[in-house]
Amino acid sequence: MNEKSLKVLEQYEIEVLGTRRGRGSYICETNRGKVLLANCAASEKKMAFVNRLLEAMRERGYPFADIVLANREGKLLSMDRDEEVYIVKDWYEGRECDTKSMADIEQTIRHLAGLHKRMYFMPDDENGDGSYIGEDLKSELERHNRELCKIYSFMRKRKQKGDFEVLFLNCFRMFYEQAQEAVAFLEQSGCAGLRMEMLRRGALCHGNFNQHNVWFVGKDQVFIGNFDRCRYDVQCADLYQFMRKMMEKQDWSKRSGYRMLEWYDRERTLDERERMYLYARLLYPEKFWKLANQYYNHNKAWIPQKNTEKLKTLIRQQDQRNSFLKTLE
Repeated sequence: MNEKSLKVLEQYEIEVLGTRRGRGSYICETNRGKVLLANCAASEKKMAFVNRLLEAMRERGYPFADIVLANREGKLLSMDRDEEVYIVKDWYEGRECDTKSMADIEQTIRHLAGLHKRMYFMPDDENGDGSYIGEDLKSELERHNRELCKIYSFMRKRKQKGDFEVLFLNCFRMFYEQAQEAVAFLEQSGCAGLRMEMLRRGALCHGNFNQHNVWFVGKDQVFIGNFDRCRYDVQCADLYQFMRKMMEKQDWSKRSGYRMLEWYDRERTLDERERMYLYARLLYPEKFWKLANQYYNHNKAWIPQKNTEKLKTLIRQQDQRNSFLKTLE
């Protein structure tokens, strides 16, 4: 975003008192409090759905709802002269979750569990809410496996191979066997029934739950924002997403993993099927798939050294990761 983006604010019935840059956004002081100006990839319809969810959560006691404001035309999405799409929403400023602080991680997980207890919202068929449903996990992982095979085949055929490609080919079998194991485990588990039950109850997950969407705004006050990817799905998908990132940063420490599961379970009890779902997700080598996908969909003439280092770290952590997974079986 650049300063010309601020012209979008002229489309709103607010008085802007000051602005400063945030992460890919502008934080604005206005006559109605802080708001955030940010790009938006979601549709008008999806943001209306998000607003309805956040308003319902606010009624259920969630104080920090980053509700999107309507512009003078009554629209939630606004465009600049270059047809870039933006939203303006209520904002609550604080410090981002520190991934090195177990105290921050504990508070984040406890608040996530509390949030999940509020995130039941029956879809309004007239508004098409039922279209915001997460992909069945087994189908998603099978699709990822097909993509991994395609990328592996592509790399093998390349005459000149760089460091990343050589490393990927050498470790492919190790990670792909785990990917297949995760799918086989899902077939034997009751996770399909869990998903259907969650959908029937109107359970929603955040959809992009990581440390960049968590802020500490005061003592024991945690603001979780950016719900534009929320969807009807198994809620512990959020716990998995956050937990995997934290475990990667802590070399898959068993103690850290157990504590994270315990903190969540104290606030919202995980049943046996949710634990199996979580195990299947943790078993699947998602980071390996992400690196492969990033490689395939970007310039192959120049592969960032950072990606090679990430793959090396993934391989180095594999024994510790396997050791933690073994205890969850």
